[in-house]
Amino acid sequence: MSALAGIIFGAVYVEHWNYRRIQKNEETGTRNKILVLINNDFNRKLRFIDESIQYKDYKPFFTDIWDAVILSGKQTLLPFEMIENLQHTYSWLKYYNTELQQKTVANNENTLRDVLGEVKKSINNSLNFLKNE
Repeated sequence: MSALAGIIFGAVYVEHWNYRRIQKNEETGTRNKILVLINNDFNRKLRFIDESIQYKDYKPFFTDIWDAVILSGKQTLLPFEMIENLQHTYSWLKYYNTELQQKTVANNENTLRDVLGEVKKSINNSLNFLKNE
């Protein structure tokens, strides 16, 4: 009876261990895909900023990548410091969008260029943070 109990316990333990291993591998893969997606999004945003300044064509940013990460609940796969850093950067993007909506002729270009400079600085900071992780 003891041997049978040991076999059953061992089988359940191995099954649970294998399930957790598979789950951990899936989470690692998902985390890596999220980081690649965010990294690519930031690089596209940097090109967008450079083009906006070059052509003086100020358009809003899309923050759909970060919104999708938040709505899916996958941000919990990332370390807290990284979430905090990324949220700060996406907040700057949303602040720029708000400034763009409220623009007037008087504060149009100088204000938008200043805010874009801060956005660019924040994006570069986040890219360096992602590179170091």
